[in-house]
Amino acid sequence: MIERISTGIAELDGMLSGGFPFPSNILVKGPPGSFKTILCLQILNNTAKAKQPGLYVTFNQGVEGIKEQAAQFGWNFDGLPIEFVSFDTTLDADLEAAMINAVKESKAKVVVIDSLTSFLSRPPITRTEYQADPMIDAIKKFPGIRMSEDALIRAMTTRLIRKMSQTKATNLFIYEDQTLEGIRAACEYLADGVLRLARVESIGKRTLTIEKMRYTRHDFLPRTVTLKEKGLAIER
Repeated sequence: MIERISTGIAELDGMLSGGFPFPSNILVKGPPGSFKTILCLQILNNTAKAKQPGLYVTFNQGVEGIKEQAAQFGWNFDGLPIEFVSFDTTLDADLEAAMINAVKESKAKVVVIDSLTSFLSRPPITRTEYQADPMIDAIKKFPGIRMSEDALIRAMTTRLIRKMSQTKATNLFIYEDQTLEGIRAACEYLADGVLRLARVESIGKRTLTIEKMRYTRHDFLPRTVTLKEKGLAIER
């Protein structure tokens, strides 16, 4: 039987057959302004209240700014089992190792990565350091093959998701839906689940669709999402 973690949002849990599989890697993708961050903060707040340790990892954004955004909906994380950590992609030399260590040390069951797009915007390790990776070593055995920047980032993405799987957490990767096709395909293929948030400007609505979720029966219908005083509401 698949273990699940409730999101604390009844409508979303219903769409997910009870919640996110545990452990798993979930992409929460969509364009700017589609409520990705709000949804992940809401889930993290709900799961922490249910005594599930959580971790919020942000890049190039202060922790206080994240907490202020959450406070608009009455979410106060004081006293809850949640940690916040911020990394600077322009300063941290080995971003991948720092992030993996933070997740492991926190022993969190729910982790939010804000965002995978920021992480991929700059390779977290140099080409020289990457040569030690078994996947790159395998590619090097084929003569005449050179690693393009696009291929390097795809390989980096594969390794990151593989390593995050070893943390034994349900990881929510916030992800901009405007990424190079090859990288987007790699992310979505490797992830256990994909939640797509969208803005339908022609009718002035935002929607949520479960495009993929392993080990879970679900439909593919977009659901209307509205912003309420206490967070997001999903219409069924």
